[in-house]
Amino acid sequence: MGKKILCLSIAMATFLMLMMVGHFFLKPHNYDTVVVLDEGWRVYYNDTIYENVALSDLRKIIGDGAHIGDVIHMVHPGVEVNKFVTPTIMFESRFSAWILYCSTKEVQSGFLDSYKAGKFIGCENNFVNLPKTDRPVDISISLIVTEDGAYNYFEAPALAGYYTLLLYSIHNNMFIFMSAAFLVIFGLMFFAIGLGFRSDMPEINMQMYSSLVFIALGIWLLAQFRLLDLFVETNGHQTEIEYIALYMVVPLMYLVMGSMRNYLHKTLFQFFLTIGAIIPLILIGLHFAGIAHINHYLFIYQIDAMVLIVFMFVMILVKDASSNLITQTQYIQIMGQAMLAISFIFNIFFYYMEVLGYSKQIMLSKKAVPLGAISMVFATLVNYNIFISESIARKKEYESLAHLAYADELTGIANRSKYEKYIKSLSEKEDDYCIVSIDLNGLKEVNDNQGHLMGDKYLFEFGGELEKCFGNEGFIARIGGDEFVVILTGESMSQVDYLIDEMKHALATLNEKDPIINRSAAIGYAYRHECEGKDANAVYLLADERMYKNKQLMHGTRR
Repeated sequence: MGKKILCLSIAMATFLMLMMVGHFFLKPHNYDTVVVLDEGWRVYYNDTIYENVALSDLRKIIGDGAHIGDVIHMVHPGVEVNKFVTPTIMFESRFSAWILYCSTKEVQSGFLDSYKAGKFIGCENNFVNLPKTDRPVDISISLIVTEDGAYNYFEAPALAGYYTLLLYSIHNNMFIFMSAAFLVIFGLMFFAIGLGFRSDMPEINMQMYSSLVFIALGIWLLAQFRLLDLFVETNGHQTEIEYIALYMVVPLMYLVMGSMRNYLHKTLFQFFLTIGAIIPLILIGLHFAGIAHINHYLFIYQIDAMVLIVFMFVMILVKDASSNLITQTQYIQIMGQAMLAISFIFNIFFYYMEVLGYSKQIMLSKKAVPLGAISMVFATLVNYNIFISESIARKKEYESLAHLAYADELTGIANRSKYEKYIKSLSEKEDDYCIVSIDLNGLKEVNDNQGHLMGDKYLFEFGGELEKCFGNEGFIARIGGDEFVVILTGESMSQVDYLIDEMKHALATLNEKDPIINRSAAIGYAYRHECEGKDANAVYLLADERMYKNKQLMHGTRR
């Protein structure tokens, strides 16, 4: 197992390294042409004018997050747009309708109808094509705020060609984008694999629920960083998708934990699972019922998530671990879940630091959840790899035990138990079959005169020749000391005489090579249709009777 963990750890490190390489080397070729409009703004807010403002410092200047009904009007004078073929401005709107002007002329607006209708407005990266002109223009953005605390910080708009801005947006969030894409793709593939091997085994169910966690986290990350709308048309519902995906993580994590530790039938776990699932579903339901916006009670969901983390810590790492109930593979899975839980706590801490205006979320806090999720992915991979290896080992062990139970110890072919099981299955069908009864000649004399080792050699060699002649055509078994049986079905029944001659020829060839033993066998066979209305035992008795007649002819004696 240590080698598997090492290999997958190297794979994870390689994956992270490739993402870092992508961040630094997969820049758009005209990345440097992007103009970030952070400084030089004139801001009108609450009857106050702020001159020469850097948007990154605006929160500190106005002293508080924006409130419902506030209008923030920002003007950036003297913007040169003539150097771009398709001049486009990208700016973020957070829970607000907006109007963009170019030198006092309205160019485009967004979400005004939703604002007038009192509908929910989320967060978007907006791309607006600007009119081409040879002169510098004043760009003005009016933001009509619909949520308290909408602008805890202000992202600076960026100016460039349209496709350059798309690549710029992705590149600035390259780690998030690649992590999220990996989580979604891996989750879908792993879920499909788990669905294909669907069973009541806790390990498979845990893998499937883990896959759904990865998909939800990937979608949440794409939506949170305004990347989902670049690839999928969300029609203004990107923020709702973001919160729904996030809210589904807690109930799915309960299912992962419940499947891993087989808690799903425990009353205490069912209580926590029910509460953990009902809370996010209620929050989603209240939103779509128009009672409360989905982001208003994020703190309730965060409390729900913290309860999950504490419950997981107490039940698994304290209660079960102290009782030595956790397997080595489960410890690996738990470490992955713990990394994800720690990353969430880290992210929540810096989220509230930003909400309270102390500092903007540092990039590490934004990368914490992707790193935690990827850690859980590789923990799940290790767990799955070990599970598959152990399953294969168990299957081989079972096949080995089954072989020992149904195989003749000396010859290696099927024994009487296997024969009885096989003939029973044939009797349940209406198809015809042929039973060949075979009795070795002279085995007792070989045992008495040459010793049992020589007798064992006789049996072993005969079993091998029987396998060569009949093995590919029918079922063979040793059902007594010197008694063997062959069962032929289908087209093989028509070859019975030819196969018997082949076996006799093989024994004669052995006798020529090794004349110390005179190898021969008495043979008789019968078909099912010869004993209509009777069971398989009657067919065997008829074949056995014919075998003894053959033995009498061979020895010139009477039975």
